Amino acid sequence: MTAHMVSMIYSRDNSWIAEYSANVPAIIAKHGGSYTFVSRGKVEVAEGDLPVPSGVGTFTFPSRQAIHAFLESEEYRPYLELRQKYSTNQILMFDGR
Repeated sequence: MTAHMVSMIYSRDNSWIAEYSANVPAIIAKHGGSYTFVSRGKVEVAEGDLPVPSGVGTFTFPSRQAIHAFLESEEYRPYLELRQKYSTNQILMFDGR
């Protein structure tokens, strides 16, 4: 079953984004995933009391296991550390079509 991942990014410093964006899509693809959408510009909360993220990405993978394999892979680790150094993130996973 297809699984989706939504990442809400709260960046303290955007200097990491170019390196991350240049390298991570290929790693995602190796795990069968793809970017569905990555926000550009200001994010607005339309309803609820969520903190306003500086960016939002949505991703599609073949399964939740594939998402876990991507997030836990050795190849992704340096970019995970880079992302966590300069931002806080909330990541959701769920099954879908």
